[in-house]
Amino acid sequence: MPKIETKKLLVEGAEELRVIPQLMEANGVTWNRGEEPLNIINCDGVENLLKPKYISAQLKTPNGLTHLGIVIDADEEPDNRWKSLYNACLPNIPNLPQNLPAAGLIITLESGLKFGVWMMP
Repeated sequence: MPKIETKKLLVEGAEELRVIPQLMEANGVTWNRGEEPLNIINCDGVENLLKPKYISAQLKTPNGLTHLGIVIDADEEPDNRWKSLYNACLPNIPNLPQNLPAAGLIITLESGLKFGVWMMP
């Protein structure tokens, strides 16, 4: 039986895959192997994460998805990164703000799914 993944976090690469659990633990979230609080998906580069329909496919994943988060690097042209992500999400999330708030974004979609974006400095 496939594992039910209710919470997913899409990240650019291996560095985020390694750092995110450490950040979560440092902020009081227990991270035990085999009992992770969410599934972190390494997209092997922002280009893959922003491919047409990739985010759409993630949003439509069956098995009770309740949360979808995205973490991307802000080290190179953060405004362009947000614009690209905004454009990739817009067909499925029409109420995204044109500018990403400095603290990141968490919104609830019409379906009830929580969607969040954070740009990692």
